[in-house]
Amino acid sequence: MQLRDTWLLLLRVLAVLLIVAAFSWPYLHRRNTLTVRESVVYILDNTLSHQANNGFKTDRNRIVEELGNAGPDVQLAVIELTSTPRVVASFGDDRAASRQKVQALEPSFQRGSYLAAFREANSLLDSSLTQKKRNVILADNQANQWDENIKTPPFLKNVQLDLPKPASEQLPNLWLSDLRAQWIFLGEKSMLNFTLRLGHLGSAREAKVVLRLDEKVVFNRTVDLEKQPKNILLQAQCEADPTSWVRAEASASGTPDALEGDNHVYCSLAPVEEGRVALLAQSPYLRLALSPEVMRGQWSTRLLEPSKLAEAVSGEDADVLCLESSYLQSAEARNLVKRYLAEDRGVLLLVNRLSPVIDGCLRELGFEPEGMLEPRESKSEQFQFVFSNHPIFHPFRSPDFGNLMDIRISQHARLRATAGRPLILSETGAGLFFESTRRPGKLFLCAFGLDKGQTTWPIHPTFIPFLDLTLQAARPQDPSSTTFQPGEATTIQAPAGASPHEVVLRDDVHEVARASLVRGRAQVRMPATPGLYTMTFDAEKRIQRVFSVNSPAKESELAFADSPMPVREWSYNSERPAKSSMSEGQTEVGFSGILQQRLWWWMVLGGLLVLTFETVLAQAKGERREF
Repeated sequence: MQLRDTWLLLLRVLAVLLIVAAFSWPYLHRRNTLTVRESVVYILDNTLSHQANNGFKTDRNRIVEELGNAGPDVQLAVIELTSTPRVVASFGDDRAASRQKVQALEPSFQRGSYLAAFREANSLLDSSLTQKKRNVILADNQANQWDENIKTPPFLKNVQLDLPKPASEQLPNLWLSDLRAQWIFLGEKSMLNFTLRLGHLGSAREAKVVLRLDEKVVFNRTVDLEKQPKNILLQAQCEADPTSWVRAEASASGTPDALEGDNHVYCSLAPVEEGRVALLAQSPYLRLALSPEVMRGQWSTRLLEPSKLAEAVSGEDADVLCLESSYLQSAEARNLVKRYLAEDRGVLLLVNRLSPVIDGCLRELGFEPEGMLEPRESKSEQFQFVFSNHPIFHPFRSPDFGNLMDIRISQHARLRATAGRPLILSETGAGLFFESTRRPGKLFLCAFGLDKGQTTWPIHPTFIPFLDLTLQAARPQDPSSTTFQPGEATTIQAPAGASPHEVVLRDDVHEVARASLVRGRAQVRMPATPGLYTMTFDAEKRIQRVFSVNSPAKESELAFADSPMPVREWSYNSERPAKSSMSEGQTEVGFSGILQQRLWWWMVLGGLLVLTFETVLAQAKGERREF
């Protein structure tokens, strides 16, 4: 019963005291230690529209100031709203570090969802240590942004919302969008057809629009805006080299203009590769249009012999098959059409004849024949409606390529599409040109033959451009896109037979991104700033692609909502529990709160370290006594 080793006893007592204090300290500490009065989440709108009148910078500076002035009894968090909301500062972060993070935010050109930001904020408030919760939305209240996801069930429980009041219902703005380029081949000439939209809100009377192709000005015009619709379609044409990448940029200027970040728009277009077309037709106009003298450099034509179609079925395929319906009497021709469509290739079918066999084939392709309209049955018809937004007809908005409404049809098949859509309608509402949606490959069907006896189209100036555009639309396309929004992610696929290691993105001067290829694929995120960016592999200088990054057009519509309806729809209040004996501002500490206290962990760790040291020391002393 005598005290033999005083130091060992003291070490044991210290270890036990540390462990006991660690487990008892959170409960013995005074109740009002965690005096969290309020939890506040700031949602900072960092979409393009919030750049108007320096709205983003003003709200960013406000958050920085309030982070510095808020007391320790207020929890603060900050969420940045871009294409994907992200938490910039959490409740437990150091205030000085949070201020630096917020101050470092730069204006973005992206578009985001208010709903996604509110859900992110709600998840933070659910883990807060107080019942008083508040969302402070620092945004411009853009109307079309609030209109998305209106019918979402309520999910904001007992959360106070502080919404900004817009200074006005709308702000004046000029913007450009939807810049497109398309190749048009007229004989030996290679023409680029550009279309773009000029949008305007407010009192601006005119806007100067400049279009550049590789720094060369191809369009420079002052557009009158008075008594014009909100969106004005502009077109331009120029000659260009079809063997190189197209890099185009358009800019607009005018006053008043509250948002300058949307005054530029970009587009790119890949070099033209000569296509291959297999032709099975007797029309002399069609044969002439696809001859080497007319389509050299764009299309190489292989004439199919009706007596040798069995060889064509088993032989090498072209990109597009162009044939007249009269050849569908042959089983080999029908099999050839089915194989092209099954292998994701294109077919242009001209219905110059109907028969029971041909009718059956058309039904399989998604069209119900209802007989031929002969010239003697009615007078010739004209085009009444053309789906001009389709890539085939988009360039014909410009009168430079001729007027499609001048074309007359004297004989055509009555067809009803069961798996497709009409792109051209006659004066009587009959479908004259269709696009099928039944097979993997693209099928374009013309309800008449391209002979002078059936239509005047072969001698019309729009015929050659139309034929080229139709074949281009029918041929297999590269599924990868070259147009993106800022910050958008995409997958890059290495070419077959190549084994590069990295994908590199560059602007005109610097490298902006680099990603590793794994099994021939790489995940690449587009730059945050609009512009044109070239893609290469490894250290090569050969350009693989040119990406155009443009801001969303919806962000340019600076119309604002004073009292957004979704805010009322997303919020609801539940009955509050009865007040406990604890005073206002005092929070009961739960087990999760205990685990978050660093002192608790340090005391437990200290006790374990002392016990370990005591065990080693006791064992060493015991061994010395044995000797």
